[in-house]
Amino acid sequence: MKKSIYFIMAGGEGMRLWPMSRSHFPKQLHSLLGKESMLQQSIGRLLKIADPENILIGTREDLYFSVKEQWANMNLKADPWLILEPLSRNTAPAIALAILACRERFGEDVIISTFAADHVIKDKKKFEELLKTGIRIAQKGQIVTFGIVPDYPETGYGYIKSGKKIEKDVFEVAQFKEKPSLQTAEKYVKQGNYFWNSGMFIFDSGVVAEALKKFSPEVWKTAEKVWKAKRKKNGGVVFPQSLFSKFSKVSIDYAVMEKASKLAVIKADFRWCDVGCWRMVHEMSEKDKNGNVFSGNIFSVDSSRSFIKSEKRFVAAVGVHDLVVIDTPDALLISEQGRSQDVKKVVEKLNAQQSQLTKFHATVYRPWGNYTVLEEGPGYKIKRMVVKPKQKLSLQKHNFRSEHWVVISGKARIINERNSILLKANESIFIRKKGKHRIINPYNTELVIIEVQTGTNISEDDIVRYEDIYERI
Repeated sequence: MKKSIYFIMAGGEGMRLWPMSRSHFPKQLHSLLGKESMLQQSIGRLLKIADPENILIGTREDLYFSVKEQWANMNLKADPWLILEPLSRNTAPAIALAILACRERFGEDVIISTFAADHVIKDKKKFEELLKTGIRIAQKGQIVTFGIVPDYPETGYGYIKSGKKIEKDVFEVAQFKEKPSLQTAEKYVKQGNYFWNSGMFIFDSGVVAEALKKFSPEVWKTAEKVWKAKRKKNGGVVFPQSLFSKFSKVSIDYAVMEKASKLAVIKADFRWCDVGCWRMVHEMSEKDKNGNVFSGNIFSVDSSRSFIKSEKRFVAAVGVHDLVVIDTPDALLISEQGRSQDVKKVVEKLNAQQSQLTKFHATVYRPWGNYTVLEEGPGYKIKRMVVKPKQKLSLQKHNFRSEHWVVISGKARIINERNSILLKANESIFIRKKGKHRIINPYNTELVIIEVQTGTNISEDDIVRYEDIYERI
């Protein structure tokens, strides 16, 4: 029996879940349903049948430290195995690189099961049972997918038409169908031989490698070139952006699955959901007697069937129905439940304006900790910085701004040009423009600093790094 590897794709941006999901901290890193993030839940589901070292994660290079931290917080006693993409290029390039990663590590073809990090599966035992079935069938050379039994005529999913029965709850794939109109979706549900396309696949890596060579040769050739140009980075591999950008943006469904033969679909009833919009989050969440889902400091009067989430502020809902309300420190979303797919139109508008609201939260996460912008105006910015224990920022300078730091809690070792200074709570220091400096937290407690920037350029671009333990130079 061939070795099984489990590939989680965690590089998406999830913009229909804006304003919680942003490109530099997307939905798969958030705890939308439960205490763990969606990525951690995806990893956790596999640990019943997989060793941690057999789980491969594909993500974007800029999410490396966040993904690594979430892996570390699970105490898995193994380093993460990562493919770090400089750009998002959809699932076909990601899976091609996963095949090459497995071949390099194991020297032979393996069975690869692929998953998206933003899926929710409620019946974990049934999932494990059907995953084992899928692996068994894939050992015979079949490409296997899970077809979700539709609960209603969803227009946001693709569909799979099932054909001849192979064994109990396993069928040949007759046809893949694109996202349908409501009328067509209703027809599919009534016929009973159509399933939602889950986007999860199980296959012998050699079978799909050959299919890529046949049906999408440019994807496979580019993958081979990109893989040869890789370099290692702390348990992962990274690639030159100039070469990676030559990948076409194509899904594995279009590149291979819709054209290949010997495809099998397993009838899956493990209560699955692709959390693609706020309506889906509402549907998968536990509701009160009025059908509401509230998160945060929420007070409701005569409201029903609404999803309201607030990170900080008190929110009062009076007589509202079928609404989505997402309140973050720097953006507020109000939408009808049925229009939550259209959040992407807001994101498109903001991107056209080159707004930072689709990229960063008010709190921005860095490998050393995080910072929150408290106030900003012409020529100044005020931040609250949190430096994790035993971490340090890069040795750096700024050409266009000076900074004033005040320690609020903890103790900081400050490098200010040629001086090394220990600052305690309620002590401060001035960093002149073009002066080399560094913040170090050598202690076991969190360090909190208020930073005041003043100058002609207070953007994050005004950083010249000289030394950095996180390989950002």
